[in-house]
This record gives sequence, structure tokens and C-alpha cells, in this order.
Amino acid sequence: MAAMAEVVCELRRWCEALPKHEELGRPTVTFGQVEGGYRPYVVPDSCKLWIDMRLVQPASTKSARAAVEAAIAAAEKRVPGNHGSYEVTGDRPPIERDPASPLLAALRAAADAEGAPAEVGFFTGYTDTAVIAGTCGNHNCMSYGPGSLALAHKPNEYVPRADVLRVQRVLTRLAKDTCL
Repeated sequence: MAAMAEVVCELRRWCEALPKHEELGRPTVTFGQVEGGYRPYVVPDSCKLWIDMRLVQPASTKSARAAVEAAIAAAEKRVPGNHGSYEVTGDRPPIERDPASPLLAALRAAADAEGAPAEVGFFTGYTDTAVIAGTCGNHNCMSYGPGSLALAHKPNEYVPRADVLRVQRVLTRLAKDTCL
């Protein structure tokens, strides 16, 4: 556990030293789950930690791997007799706005034609957009849908029916305009 505490501290320092992105803000590192030991008075024989890193440029999976490896090496040096390893279980790139995107232009045109102009913005949360971009290697992706971020993931979350119908009309027009 002591070695894992060293890893946590090293990775926090690394993340805090990264530059802030103009729109997407600061990268984050979250230590969401820790497992180890079975009694408070027994030195644990192992410790497992799940880490979630939300990186923004110029940080990358490659630089995050290097930071994790350096943190493990430092912990092994500071707490002799310990050995660390890691596994990357996901790689989701940050998605930046692209005002020149042809897809964005087509979406705006479809929304305007349906009398529901599309608001263009960004937010620092996670969506399936990153999964699609990472899987396809195409960062010209965006999220568009009903609802309000102010209500998302809160008690009594809801999406007004009229908003769902608006998005249905816009996406139907977008599909017709771009696929036919």
C-alpha cells in the first residue's frame, strides 16, 4: 500500500504540471478504486488501483504511459521489495471543436431548416463521441442530442418529449441531406 501511495502522489504531481487547454481545461487524474489487504493490522501482499485519466493536448496516451512507468519506478525505489505493473484498458482521445467541419456545417444547415438552430459549444465531460473518434481514428466527431447538461446525471433527470422530437427531425433531415 505504501508503494501505491507513492504512485498516486507521483501521478497527481505529473497531471498538475500539465498545461491547461484553451477550451477543454486541465487534464484530470482520478483514483477511483483501490483494493488491497484484508485486515488493518496486516501488511497487504498486494494492492490494485484503477486510474481514470482525462487528457488534453499536448498530453497523450504515450506520455501518460511514460508517467505511470516513471511513477512505478519511483515507488519501487522508495519502497523496496515492491513491484508494480499496469494495464491500459481504454484510450479515448479528447475531441476539440472544429469550426470548419463539413459535418458541423451540414448539422447546422439541417437544424436551421427545421427551425431549431444548433448551439455549438464544448464541454469537458465524457460522451461516446470519444469512443467513436478513438475507434475510427477520426476526430471530426461531435455530439448532438436532446436534453440539458444542467439536468444530466442528477436525481430526477429527464428530457422533454418536444426536445426528443426536435432532434429526431434534425437528424432525419441531416441523414437525408448528406446520405441521399
